[in-house]
Amino acid sequence: MKIFPAVTALALIAATTAVLAQADIEPARFIDGSIPRMAPLAVGGGDVMLSIAVSSAGVVGAIDVLRSTPPFTDAVVEAVRTWRFSPALDSKRKPMDTRLLVDAVIGAPSLIGPTLGTPPKDVAPPDARVPYPAQRSMPAYPVNARSEGTVLVETRVDPTGHVVGVTAVRSAPPFDSLALDAARSWTFRPAQGAAAPPSTYAYLLFAFRQPVFSAAPVPVPGR
Repeated sequence: MKIFPAVTALALIAATTAVLAQADIEPARFIDGSIPRMAPLAVGGGDVMLSIAVSSAGVVGAIDVLRSTPPFTDAVVEAVRTWRFSPALDSKRKPMDTRLLVDAVIGAPSLIGPTLGTPPKDVAPPDARVPYPAQRSMPAYPVNARSEGTVLVETRVDPTGHVVGVTAVRSAPPFDSLALDAARSWTFRPAQGAAAPPSTYAYLLFAFRQPVFSAAPVPVPGR
């Protein structure tokens, strides 16, 4: 029988203890806050991805912009600053600082014609402390809708990066079911690091913008 050196045994014990403590971490959850008002005159869609710091008091601190799309980025950041959370809890049920992903996907207002507006741009590398989208989608604007709306979806991400639960924490009928179905189809690269719980929440904003159809020119007789 092979006998491990004392140092190796201690390292294994420490690693096991860290994994068990990590499994007992309870992630922070959204309580309240404003929803961004998307720029009404913007001609294109966009994507704004944020890594946000949530303090042990449930207050949003530093906000790191990972992906930006002017003119939507400022509106999303300003709204997220107002958000409040129930804080994350460590293995001893003590409030702790944490990080969360917020991803706002804004639909383009036009269904036909070329893509307009400024395309999304990655302005920082992925943050390993939060789940990072690997596969995602934006649902189409429903044919029965007559307005615009933004749905905030709380998305539970498991240790493999798959979505295991979705809830509309800010509703905007008739868009809710489409937003929830889209969120279920997302996959993520899981968060990493000692402070990352094995499963956590990501907050997805789906902004549905009313399509704008340009009228076709009416032919004039004799021309």
